[in-house]
Amino acid sequence: MTGRVRVRGGGLMGRAEELSRLRRLLAQSRLVTVTGGAGVGKSTLAAHAATAMGSQLTDGVVIVRWWDGGSARGQSVARAVVEAMDGETGVGAGGGELGALSGGGGEQGPPLAVGAGSGGELDGGGEAELVRRLRGRRVLVVLDDFDPVRDECVRLVQLLLLHAPGVRILATGRQPLGLGQELVLHLGPLPVDAPGTEEDPGPAVQLFMERARGLRRGEDTRTDAAELRAVRDICAQLEGVPLAVELAAAQTAQHPPAQLARMLRPTQGWLGRPEAPLRRHRSLRAAVGASYALCGQDERSVWARLSVFAGEFDEDAAVHVCAGGGLDPARVASCLARLVLASVLEPVRDPGGVLQPRYRLPAAARGFGAERLESAGESAAAATRHLTWYRTVASKAHQLWSTGRHEQATLLLRDEEPDLRAALERGPHTADQSATALGMVVDLWFWWAVCGHAAEGREHLRRLLPLGRADTLGCGQALWLAGWLAACTGAPEAEELLGQAWRVAVLSGDDATIGRVAHVQGVIALRNGETERAIEHLREAAHTVPTHADHGPPAAVSWAELAVAQVRVRPADALHSVRRASAGTQTRHDIWTRSMTQYAHALVEHLRGRRSRAWRRAHKALAGVVSVAGPLGADSVHRLITAIEQGPAFGGVEWTPPYGWDPPGT
Repeated sequence: MTGRVRVRGGGLMGRAEELSRLRRLLAQSRLVTVTGGAGVGKSTLAAHAATAMGSQLTDGVVIVRWWDGGSARGQSVARAVVEAMDGETGVGAGGGELGALSGGGGEQGPPLAVGAGSGGELDGGGEAELVRRLRGRRVLVVLDDFDPVRDECVRLVQLLLLHAPGVRILATGRQPLGLGQELVLHLGPLPVDAPGTEEDPGPAVQLFMERARGLRRGEDTRTDAAELRAVRDICAQLEGVPLAVELAAAQTAQHPPAQLARMLRPTQGWLGRPEAPLRRHRSLRAAVGASYALCGQDERSVWARLSVFAGEFDEDAAVHVCAGGGLDPARVASCLARLVLASVLEPVRDPGGVLQPRYRLPAAARGFGAERLESAGESAAAATRHLTWYRTVASKAHQLWSTGRHEQATLLLRDEEPDLRAALERGPHTADQSATALGMVVDLWFWWAVCGHAAEGREHLRRLLPLGRADTLGCGQALWLAGWLAACTGAPEAEELLGQAWRVAVLSGDDATIGRVAHVQGVIALRNGETERAIEHLREAAHTVPTHADHGPPAAVSWAELAVAQVRVRPADALHSVRRASAGTQTRHDIWTRSMTQYAHALVEHLRGRRSRAWRRAHKALAGVVSVAGPLGADSVHRLITAIEQGPAFGGVEWTPPYGWDPPGT
């Protein structure tokens, strides 16, 4: 039974650590399972480990593979292993190619015949003969891609471990066998970037380039910087899945990398290579479809509906989107657990931890699920539920910000940013959906204007404003926000948008929006050097915005900005204005408002010659700026601190607020 196992394809790329760990696990336990999603390279890693292990075992290696597209064979797993030992299926210790016993093409074949025995008893399906032949031998049995016959494999493995002490078993599949002696190695995708740097190509990029070069023998295979960036983009879109990377590399014979990167953005399932030896590897759709075929109906429905998520999500979000259509909400959680176990869903946070677990659907599985969702006619309903859920997320973030919990609000939005963006970018199909999306954008005013996402927010408003009614209070708020974001990005239509917002606000009696329109007009005038006009607008804003108005900056911010406008021409009035800004309750619990006020106060104190007070206040403003807007929003505060430290140099101070009105970094 001794011999070498031939490994099909090229060598391992970026898997040295995993191969070393797998060999250690095989030395520690008689049963090791390699798990992972479709196309991550479980079979290839197992074949390399078997090659290394075979030379250490007296009786070599036996490899049996299921799910490779061959015709179904009405036999037990034990009989298949016996035939592999005899070389009847082209598999065996003598080093034959890996065989195909049943299933294929993403479609589940008829089940193999299973013996009637249980526990440690032997049946007549070949188990007795297999145990007899393996008892006393030292051999590695590789059960590759056992998922379609998992239950039967569990029984066979139990028998071999009990009756054949010299046998070691290496299994590969989407999920573990679940036996007590089992050690599990979960295999993930390849890194796109080299560890510790985003400049050097990682294993996924190297794999792509190696496979692409193999198609262009005799040609110039040098790669320039632009092509390398395109290859990295391709591998990032494919999330480093080795099978997907190899299938994409095969396309370079027809499409240059830059074009291929654009082709992959809408969908990836079309990637294929008809000449691939294994049927399930001939397309990315077939590889993912093999997992889908093994799922129950509930798991298939949940998988398809989860495809509307663009990023990470928690159980509550999944239940909201997936329940319905005959699927009870209580069953969604168990479906999530089974999809995680089957390596379809990736757990982002430890399900056993203190925080609620979060999940993500890999890109290939998401694309496959979207196709199933479309074919079921459920895409519109799932998208509506997704939009409704993220409307509540935006409202929650707005509530957190409004009550001074800025860090929690920004952390929430960073976690949910991909799906908030997807919900807003997915075209609304009804007036209600347009109103919901517009309400989301207004709720997130601080995310766009304060936290450095003004251009994105402005683009959402540009698309959504023409779809809604033009005479509602919400429309007035959206027009004001569009004008503010236009001012933040230096767009010329800011004044026109503010004028439209003012007219809608006057007709609807919305004092808060009237005051905030005046505020932005004052900031624009101050930026243009029109100091008196700026003072007039900002004074109107400070007196007009109600004390507890939401969906925008409070009156204290207008008082602080008024002080900045007055400090050059009316220093006494500037001191009065900054004290008014500091007096309100909003300033005490609102980090952003407090930072704006501290900045204005530091500026006033600096120009009054009180350097120590100015320096302390400026540093307090800086701490608030960084905590809310990040380092990019701190440039103006840094310039003020530099001016204070250099002395009362009047011309060295930036006369604009630290952040929230100008693009970060300008």
